[in-house]
Amino acid sequence: MRKKIMIIDIDGVVCEHVANEEPEKMATVAPYPEAIERINAWARAGHQICFFTARTENHRAVTEDWLRRHGIHHNCVIYNKPRAIHGEEYHYIDDRPVRATTFRGKFSEFVKKNKEILVFEDD
Repeated sequence: MRKKIMIIDIDGVVCEHVANEEPEKMATVAPYPEAIERINAWARAGHQICFFTARTENHRAVTEDWLRRHGIHHNCVIYNKPRAIHGEEYHYIDDRPVRATTFRGKFSEFVKKNKEILVFEDD
C-alpha cells in the first residue's frame, strides 16, 4: 500500500463548523464521529494525518486540546490557512502528485472517477 499524507480541514469536516470569530465554541464543538473513525483508521494504516485549518495560532491550545480529548490521531496541525469566505476556491499547486477531494458531509471509501481538472499547459 502506498502511504499518503492526508491534509484535512477541521471545521465542517471533523466537527461542526466554528468561525474564528467565535473561539469560545471551539472547546465544546460537536465532533463528527464518522470522520474521527475514518481519520483514525487512516492513521492506523500508516498514513500521515495533517490538519490544515483557518484557525489561527491563537486557537492552537484549544484546538489541540479538543483533538486530544476526542482521541483524533494526527501528526501535525498547520494553522492560518487563508479563509475562503466569499466563494473562493482553494487551488493547490505542488511538484508531487496531488489528489483533492471536496468534503460533502460524509466520509466513504475512495473511488476512482474521471473528472475535469485544471493543469498547466505544456510548452
